[in-house]
Amino acid sequence: MRGNPQRFLNTPAPLPPNLSFVLNLSPSAMTLGLGNVRALLEGLDHPENNFRCVVVAGTNGKGSVTAFLSSILSSNGIRTGWYSSPHVYSVNERICVDNVPVDIDRMEEAASRIAPLHEEIGYSYFEALTAIAFLVFEKSEVEVAVLETGLGGRFDATNVVEPELTVLTSVSVDHRRILGDTREEILREKLGITRPGVPLLVGPLSSGLAAVVREKGDRDGFPVTMIDDLGTVEPVETTFEGSRANVRTKRADYGTLPLPFIGGHQHANALLSISASEYILDEVRNLVQASSNTRMPGRFDVVEAGGKRVVLDVGHNDAALIAAGEALIGISPRGSNAMVLGMLQRKDVIDFPKRLHEFVSRVYLVEPVTGESYTAPALLESIGIENIRIRGLDVILCGPQETDKSVDDFVDCLLHGRQPFDAVLIAGSHRTVERYGHSLGRKGFL
Repeated sequence: MRGNPQRFLNTPAPLPPNLSFVLNLSPSAMTLGLGNVRALLEGLDHPENNFRCVVVAGTNGKGSVTAFLSSILSSNGIRTGWYSSPHVYSVNERICVDNVPVDIDRMEEAASRIAPLHEEIGYSYFEALTAIAFLVFEKSEVEVAVLETGLGGRFDATNVVEPELTVLTSVSVDHRRILGDTREEILREKLGITRPGVPLLVGPLSSGLAAVVREKGDRDGFPVTMIDDLGTVEPVETTFEGSRANVRTKRADYGTLPLPFIGGHQHANALLSISASEYILDEVRNLVQASSNTRMPGRFDVVEAGGKRVVLDVGHNDAALIAAGEALIGISPRGSNAMVLGMLQRKDVIDFPKRLHEFVSRVYLVEPVTGESYTAPALLESIGIENIRIRGLDVILCGPQETDKSVDDFVDCLLHGRQPFDAVLIAGSHRTVERYGHSLGRKGFL
């Protein structure tokens, strides 16, 4: 629970006109192909050619790696930009320079160059925000930009750059309608970020998927380094206050370090981040400073509120939700834990609902966005009545919470009512974290 002035940002209202135009484009509208973003960058005189790039892809963990790698580079004197998505509380979380989110005025200045090109090019929401990031990085004289792919890799707008290093964090099932139904299909889309001669660092994969990566590296001529060949992370201590581990890479033994994010799944992300920095820097120093300066909202974000520990986590697919649950049970016993679960309908969950009982003794099923979220009864069905009966899981159906007041009242009940738990995990989607995080912010806890 480290303090950070950028922990919680509110987007000012009203937004300036050009940025408002960009943000009013449909976030769900996508263009399969790089033609639009290439045309857009051509019209902007190619700002992406004025800084070096690292591209990070993966189903889960890519935001954590982007944030920590950026912080390491910045703490070692490299002027660093980072671009991530989606945001949780405010759009300027997506674009940072030296760990500081850029202000809305700088985004508006970039948007003013982009908005007039829409009639000619017809770019999408994500393509526009990517171009805004590149313009901000160019004007800020960024030396290295760390770019998180938004979706997949091959057709992602960030894939227009020529990176000097690529990172693949993980592969699990998500966005099946776009990326494919199997992990191998999804992997092949994500490997679209690779380039001949450009090193690829790879996080934990099954042996079958690792073979696909190595085969492509051999065929296309890029070196592949798997996580087991990067080094080791040996956990020392994990509490709600943070995590410490012994970190050793092939280059150096860094000793015991604080890690920026909590959870066993974050060990691989930390190792990937540190190893990636070794490709950029002659000597990696100031890792303690880098860890303390790393912050991404909603990554097992622990808040002390009303005498309870509230954990905000944007996990929204099976692998991410299970990882959050395992992180929680690793530091707090099941009987002391509750969960607020709200998920959007476009997300598929198969295994997590049936494992809920392992992590918490009570779950509140909510609908963060009416009409777009699974209803509480639908979530209940995914858990299974028989599973609830056998496992002794206490399930409370809360239904829609359509106003800020209804969310605030619910949060008051969680924090101040006579509830039989000490820790509560809020997860299931970025929108769920956004709504409950804003409520905690209104109450002065964020």
